[in-house]
Amino acid sequence: MIALRSLLILLMTVCSVVARGAAIGTWTSYLAYGDITQIQPAGKRVYVLSSKGLFSYNTSDQSVETYDKMNALNDCNISHIAWCQAAKRLIIIYENQNIDLLDEQGKVVNISNYYSKSMMVDKTINEVSVYGSFAYLSTNFGILKINVADAEISATYNLGRKINSTAEYKGFIYASCESQGILAGNMKDNLLDKSFWKEESDFQTKHLAVIDNQLFAFVPGTVYSRTSSGWQFAYNCHFSFLTQSGGQIILGTDQYTWIFTSASSPKLISKGLSGIKTIVYDNANKCYWTNQSDGKLCSMTIEEDTFIPQLTDINPDGPKYNYFGAMLYANNTLYTCGGGYDSFAELFRPAIVQTFADDEWTVYQDDMGETVGNSMQDITCIDFDPKDKNHVFAGGRAGIYEYLNGRFVRHYNPNNSSLMFSTPDNSPNYILTLGIKFDKQGNLWCLNSLAENASLLELKTDGTWESHHHKIFMDDNGRSLANMKCLILDSRGFFWFVNNHWSLPSFYCYDPASDAINHYDTFVNEDGSTINPNGVKCIAEDKDGNMWIGTNVGPLMLPSNDISKGSNAELQQIKVPRNDGTNFADYLLSGVEITCITIDGGNRKWFGTNGNGAYLISSDNMTQVHHFLSSNSMLLSNNVESIAINDQTGEVFFGTDNGLCSYMSDATATNEDMNKDNVYAYPNPVKPGYMGLITITGLSMNADVKIVTANGAVVAEGVSNGGSFTWNGCDENGKRVASGVYMVLTATSEGKKGTVCKIAIVN
Repeated sequence: MIALRSLLILLMTVCSVVARGAAIGTWTSYLAYGDITQIQPAGKRVYVLSSKGLFSYNTSDQSVETYDKMNALNDCNISHIAWCQAAKRLIIIYENQNIDLLDEQGKVVNISNYYSKSMMVDKTINEVSVYGSFAYLSTNFGILKINVADAEISATYNLGRKINSTAEYKGFIYASCESQGILAGNMKDNLLDKSFWKEESDFQTKHLAVIDNQLFAFVPGTVYSRTSSGWQFAYNCHFSFLTQSGGQIILGTDQYTWIFTSASSPKLISKGLSGIKTIVYDNANKCYWTNQSDGKLCSMTIEEDTFIPQLTDINPDGPKYNYFGAMLYANNTLYTCGGGYDSFAELFRPAIVQTFADDEWTVYQDDMGETVGNSMQDITCIDFDPKDKNHVFAGGRAGIYEYLNGRFVRHYNPNNSSLMFSTPDNSPNYILTLGIKFDKQGNLWCLNSLAENASLLELKTDGTWESHHHKIFMDDNGRSLANMKCLILDSRGFFWFVNNHWSLPSFYCYDPASDAINHYDTFVNEDGSTINPNGVKCIAEDKDGNMWIGTNVGPLMLPSNDISKGSNAELQQIKVPRNDGTNFADYLLSGVEITCITIDGGNRKWFGTNGNGAYLISSDNMTQVHHFLSSNSMLLSNNVESIAINDQTGEVFFGTDNGLCSYMSDATATNEDMNKDNVYAYPNPVKPGYMGLITITGLSMNADVKIVTANGAVVAEGVSNGGSFTWNGCDENGKRVASGVYMVLTATSEGKKGTVCKIAIVN
């Protein structure tokens, strides 16, 4: 052991570079936790459902822990949580009706048979009620009873009615129906037969709960209690939320709170609350937990009729929203906006801009709805001023927003710019500016859809506007094209954009130097076959200058040497040989709806799709390197709206309709000059037990790489992928190399020698 430690110290001494990146293949989630909807005290932990995600607060050490698909859970988008004290497990219900059970050690058991079972009824779960070791799941067809300790479904009561809430009381199961009162079933009877369930009342109840050995039914404005003679009126009280924990039932609004601790009159709290969505009592810690107005967790105590805050500002770091309709990576910063206007996921998202840099999120000012005079929804594109990375512009459904250092500066609309309204009634909510892009001189170019006399506009650095409007950008109704978006600037200085609309699916190339336009609204491939997309979603340029177009029927390519042919250029559907002994080939991703395209440092193509996850295609377009689905990877959803890449590290960010996640890829940006300042390996040193890939980064395109021992024996060699090369730590025979210091020798594809770096390995 002493010798091993000495060797490790020696290797760390001779190794000049430490680890600078995450391991290849690592997945990371970046989820929002800014909208608390449920809180469940569980001894020293408090579990919080926020923005459809889960985190916990440890009252013993004040630590915050998150739980998601990357580290524990089996799914995304949580709808309900409930703590089972008898089984010491948190019940987690997902929107797709999948079920997880999380214990105090962080271990998860999945109950998937309800989620996977094909049923002819609506399986939606409306509420979870816990009694002893059992949980009653109120569904749109009846009740599901789960033995939480044994992690199994005990019974399914198909009542043919939507059940809002369930309670177990004095040997009976009570169920509140959506529109047919309360049902009761004696637990001694065969309750699988719905004829044994009896109607007890005709009032429509939202929630049933037992407190102080008394059953209550809660209807907004009224509370009833179950007595020996039936249901009786108990109290009047209005509420927008209702919780039960720690021997208390709490209900109320963001102004008034009623606390039931017994069957006697409830306590009214009328002061100290604002923007409250839920409150629960924590019997173990003798406090109340609720959400702050900014969405963070806090604890409170009561003095007379007032809630007094105690612990405040408890929240995991992350974005404010799980919306990432468009992204770009530059300046060591991930710039994102929410999207929404033509998203396949949903419309009318909050108008948000969020950036991520140095492991911290910045949420741009979003409270200026009254100032801008519109509904502040659906920002779909974003770019930064090349002269100031903190000077950010974002466009969307209602014009362009300007920010500086995260603060709102100006809203561009028809009253102060050349932008025009997109509806005949001049609605301030429709100034469609779905594509923006800065040129190298700092002028902002933008697309104005469905406008009468505007289409392509330029905001110059001196604050003046210039129109580059052309008839070809107009539809048959005398307005500009309906959905112009994805404005990009290529390596030749040409602007490209698409019109993603069924009336005229098309894409365009504009040369600002000559004012010339090429338009593509008919699609014929190299075989002479006509392609008929009803949507052109996106466009991107690869490292060879080829233009890639994403459509609802797959990707198309316009070769770089055909761009000069203008609108008569032939599009290609890349043919991928089957390699099965025949001469047959298939078109690349034919029939797959492509929503976004990004090119990595190795000239590989990342395709995001609607419903098919994400694809990585090799630089020669012939090989599918990866196909990530939510079922075979940590990808949060098969609906990928945006992709951005950190070319320095290879981290690939996926904006999905379930939030943001990333994958650490093995391709990075290239360096023309390989030297000791930009070529390094990680992890380094490689410690005992590490069996992952070792990455050498900072290389030139197609660099030759050799890894040799101290005496010059070659153990591995190959060609870089973009600016990176990966090594599995084995020699050419597949055997793990011995402990020692290994040299990395590099040379450009032309044979010019590069730098030498060292890798220390300890087995």
